[in-house]
Amino acid sequence: MDPDMRLVLDSYAAYARGDIEAAVAPLHDDVEWIEPDSFPNGGARRGPGAVADYLRASHAAWRELVSTPTASRRGGDIVVVHHVEGVLADGSPHSVTVADVFTVVDGRVVRMVAYADPAEVPG
Repeated sequence: MDPDMRLVLDSYAAYARGDIEAAVAPLHDDVEWIEPDSFPNGGARRGPGAVADYLRASHAAWRELVSTPTASRRGGDIVVVHHVEGVLADGSPHSVTVADVFTVVDGRVVRMVAYADPAEVPG
């Protein structure tokens, strides 16, 4: 597997098990991270610390979480499509399909932009 794709997929695995520090380890010091405004706490962030804060809050919103990411290359970017299913912290079941587009330079994630159908986003 392409080493950049492995790096991104390893980050997803770390997030799924709640290891946020490992999830943000491959991020560049000036990473730009953009989540849809329709996501809880969505918007733009810069830097691994801000991304870690977002990921911690996101992970805490799920009581149970199963995500199966699939990565592919599109030009120079890595596109990861993942369907997330689980139980939210309030006990309600939920699922959402998300496409995340990563730009990796010299083994570091410099940018991530997420896309999702707003109708699927927990509100």
